[in-house]
Amino acid sequence: MSTPSLKVVVAITSPIAFHELKNQSILQSCLDTASKFVALYGANSHLAVAGTKDDLLHVSDIDCEKIQCNPNNAHELAQSLSNARSSELIMIHDSQRPLTTAAQFDRVMGALTSSIDAVRPVSAFTETLKSIGADQHIEGTIDRNSMKRISTPELIRYNAVDIEGSSSTWFVPIKADAQIATVDADPESARINSEKEIKLMKHLLA
Repeated sequence: MSTPSLKVVVAITSPIAFHELKNQSILQSCLDTASKFVALYGANSHLAVAGTKDDLLHVSDIDCEKIQCNPNNAHELAQSLSNARSSELIMIHDSQRPLTTAAQFDRVMGALTSSIDAVRPVSAFTETLKSIGADQHIEGTIDRNSMKRISTPELIRYNAVDIEGSSSTWFVPIKADAQIATVDADPESARINSEKEIKLMKHLLA
């Protein structure tokens, strides 16, 4: 049985990706991890970057497939993937998660059995959550056991992508009958959302 073809996409989801952490850009750290996984997977895989026209200018010197779109728009990313180089498996990694380990990539891939169409890493939500009413008064506490933190990479069989779908909690719309699995996310795969969080991360890594 042949190994299915794989496209590993690093999605540039914010300008924060171009800020520096660990002596290189956050984006470059993500690309390095994705590239290592592509190399381990073998010849039937390739690296891609998805981003706006302006964002892709920052990676013009990188030898990989470029997918021009807004990767924060699930429908637009799905449409762009349908017009890009074909692959049986699509793995999408958020450019804001520079400390994600290769082990997490492996864990996601390992969970894609013959009966599963899509996999992503999740972790427990540990903070206390309150619901706030229209008058800004606290109405109650939300059961955090019903909440999960979502991480990346997401791994999806291309034939499970709903190309015409409009929105999704995944990077791309997933068909309604797709079989989904989750794996444990590592704490270090947390998303960096702001310059303040970059400063905090630098302090923690020092």
